[in-house]
Amino acid sequence: MRLSKFWGLIVLAVLVAGCMPQPATPAPPAAGPSGTLVYGTIAEPSRLNPIVGPEVHTKAAIDLVFDPLVAVDDQMALIPALATRWEISPDGRQYTFYLRQGVRWHDGQEFTADDVKFTLDTIRDPNVKGTIAKTDYAGIREITTPDKYTVKIALQAPDASFLSKLSVGIAPKHLLEGQDLLNTGFNRKPVGTGPYKVEEWASGQYIRFKANQDYWGRKPGIETIIWKFLKDSSILTVQLLSGEVDAAAVPSNDIGRVRQDRNLSFFETLGFNTYVGFNNENPLFRDRRVRQALNYGLDKQAIINGILEGQAVPATSEILPNTYYYNPNVRPWPRDLNRARALLSEAGWQPGPDGILQKDGQKLKFKLLTNSGDKVREEIVLFIRQQWRELGVDVEPVFLELNTFINDYVLKSNFEAIFIGSSVNVDPDFLYRRFHTSSIAAGHNFLRYSNPELDQLLEAGRLEANPEKRREVYFRAQELIYREAPSIPIFHPKVVYAFRPQISGVKPSPISLWWNVEEWRLR
Repeated sequence: MRLSKFWGLIVLAVLVAGCMPQPATPAPPAAGPSGTLVYGTIAEPSRLNPIVGPEVHTKAAIDLVFDPLVAVDDQMALIPALATRWEISPDGRQYTFYLRQGVRWHDGQEFTADDVKFTLDTIRDPNVKGTIAKTDYAGIREITTPDKYTVKIALQAPDASFLSKLSVGIAPKHLLEGQDLLNTGFNRKPVGTGPYKVEEWASGQYIRFKANQDYWGRKPGIETIIWKFLKDSSILTVQLLSGEVDAAAVPSNDIGRVRQDRNLSFFETLGFNTYVGFNNENPLFRDRRVRQALNYGLDKQAIINGILEGQAVPATSEILPNTYYYNPNVRPWPRDLNRARALLSEAGWQPGPDGILQKDGQKLKFKLLTNSGDKVREEIVLFIRQQWRELGVDVEPVFLELNTFINDYVLKSNFEAIFIGSSVNVDPDFLYRRFHTSSIAAGHNFLRYSNPELDQLLEAGRLEANPEKRREVYFRAQELIYREAPSIPIFHPKVVYAFRPQISGVKPSPISLWWNVEEWRLR
């Protein structure tokens, strides 16, 4: 593989602790799959299509069915998947991917370079609505396919984060070309190249995945995986303890109780930033003093210690603590009601006859939306309402079905304020998707926050090849976001997965529980 010393630094920064892959060797033969694993969850996917499946829970299911060019392992390193190896030109503008040969789609058709080009071209096509983050791929100048097993991607400018963006699942051109991607029947009966096929999807009940006997990699060790959908997190805990489900992410407020069950094995990883987000175009939140006051008005540690029973760490940004680009100098805002009240007063908000703050005849009153079924989130939202009521802020909690909450409210910026968790990412460039002005139109800056200074930092972060200088850029970006408070980071949950001890090979990562599902076995 040809890499200049200069661009080798880029790859080092992207992989954090990994290294560039060498051509993969064939997996050793394994015994045929056997048994059934029942995975309990309160989150049902919306559509199983990697081009238009942006939600965290949907992405998890996509990982079973679709393969990316480049995968992410449990050490947050990029490893070969449908691409066995790649080359980067010395100037960082040309990527050449050499594809795995002999890979078949679940319907028997051959996977080729045309599928890769189709997937990436469709995502970045401005005329195709509802795709995953278009801004991640906006820097692509051209994609060419010299032959069936080679893909060349030319960038308009060097992008130190680009390789990490190719962990998106590849979709079949022969089935999706010309389709309405948001409404095609494919989304319920997907065809991928991954280790599992969708055998049956009963809405509101389960998805049954069947092992792909023709998988190009190590053959799956478990014959059937059933995702069982439960109405709320308390039912999930009951069924986990009773043995009705074999594995699940343990609800945060039940971790202590579930850990006492000696019939379970446990795996822990750190999860996504969970936060209150504001619609920054809403008149109530345009003044940063209001956002800062609400930040001062919230006791984050009380949420962690009380509601979460200590099963979380404080969040200060979207970036995971103890990772290379995390800024340790940014500390959680303390609860300071005096400072909060002073900021609100400076912004013109004064108590009305009923104690609720008002300004120019308008009350400081808004709805705070989150998804229903997650008892922990529901409890936190009620706690937030109580805390902000002490400031004279009137908050109305609203609990919505998960996919409705995400697709009809969050992604359409159809809210005043939300309580939500963001996805975990390998590279800090995901801040571009979350906060850059250009991402507002694409729908992924759903907080609708715009700041020219931050835009410049996020653009510089993409171009900077030197890891140390790049870290300085993202340190400054985190400090600016902290000061401006377009959202209120609260915590990163300690995600604890419980499994029956008969299940082996599980290696959860912050990105995905399922990244190595083909290696799982039932003893």
